[in-house]
Amino acid sequence: MKLETAKSLLLIILIGTSLILTFGMWNYQAEYRPLNDVESIEEANLGGEAQEVNDLVKPNDVVFKMNGEFFSYKEPEESMQFFEDIQQWELTDIQRNDLEEGSESGAEVEIIFPTEVPLSLFDTILNVDSTLTNNTNFYVDRFSIELQEDEEVLHVEFISTDRDEVVEGTIYSSTNYDRLLSIFGGLTEEEYEEKQLITDAARDIYIPKEKKTLTSYTYTFESIEAVDIRNIMFSNPNVVSVSETAPGSIMYRTDNRQLNIAGYGMRFIDVAERNTEPVDNSVLQQSLDDINEHGGFTGDYRLESFTEDSIAYRMYQFQYPVVSNSYMDLSIIYQEWQNDQLSKYNRSLVSLNTVVNTSEKELRSGEEIMNSIQQNENAAEIQDIQIAYRLTIETDDNGDYVRLEPNWYQRVNNNWSTVPEPNADTQQSLEGGS
Repeated sequence: MKLETAKSLLLIILIGTSLILTFGMWNYQAEYRPLNDVESIEEANLGGEAQEVNDLVKPNDVVFKMNGEFFSYKEPEESMQFFEDIQQWELTDIQRNDLEEGSESGAEVEIIFPTEVPLSLFDTILNVDSTLTNNTNFYVDRFSIELQEDEEVLHVEFISTDRDEVVEGTIYSSTNYDRLLSIFGGLTEEEYEEKQLITDAARDIYIPKEKKTLTSYTYTFESIEAVDIRNIMFSNPNVVSVSETAPGSIMYRTDNRQLNIAGYGMRFIDVAERNTEPVDNSVLQQSLDDINEHGGFTGDYRLESFTEDSIAYRMYQFQYPVVSNSYMDLSIIYQEWQNDQLSKYNRSLVSLNTVVNTSEKELRSGEEIMNSIQQNENAAEIQDIQIAYRLTIETDDNGDYVRLEPNWYQRVNNNWSTVPEPNADTQQSLEGGS
């Protein structure tokens, strides 16, 4: 009797324990989120501010031309402020004509961009009273504003890069006319510097005559997490394989996509079969929407070059371009598109933080740069000459730092290299490109 009672009690205990465990399993919630959680993917963001076309398409030079002499503001911040001012000036009476080469203007300002862009972009960059989108296949890399003293108006010209046609307009504003007239009357003052024209290059380039002294900077920085990039570039990270291809280098891969993260940079490629139907948006708008979606403009980036299927934005600091000679170019955001699908994406994963050290560096004079260019057998291929900051990663006992050091650079085939010293036998190695 006692044995039967014990068996019954044991059975009751086992049943009760089973019920308790079953209830616990029903109510248990894991303390982790699956890799393919859609919500977690949508939250992946690089922290950059959303940009618009007029934030990215900016000039890299503003030159005041008067009676065969050339001047600019000494400080590039002043040039940028001037450009922001003229973006508000209303441009009217727009018409397209065949270009007739005429005499040089007595006084005009030339606004020069890093690359040629469709004229239609100026619908959003400038204050125009009618659309410019009808001017198809019309590309410009600069425009000019001329003082017309007889009528006291400002005449604006966009000359096509093939120099066949011109789009003209007028700014009817006595206030803006007087503003520009006042600038031309004070070009010899301290805030301006004289420039010289280089005509041997692929396009007209203006450089300061005198030597300049600029500051080199050392920054602490933050690096974007690899997992955040993975979540952005793969719609379902749960099916992504990962491997370490070299110390500090990570490779994420699916059948069609590959993401390599190394040296504070990334390279992404998608070889999936593409949609063959044409799309309405240009590569600029597609790229802008895509990068804004994940907060990818993590610094001051500006349009450097683009074609029908590729686009490059260059990092700027203190209004100067930044170049890099690292395996992963840390100064560029570069994308390729095939219709409406992203096929390639290279970018820096570095975000500058705090300045920890500075030093001064005297740069070569414009005359020295001119001598170097004249000795260059490939001078006709030079697309631009700029003072730029070279970005390198430095390491000490406390960690890694970003070093920005100014120098003279020339751009050939969309690649930047230091302007060689006069009489140098060979040009220095490439410092970066798209």
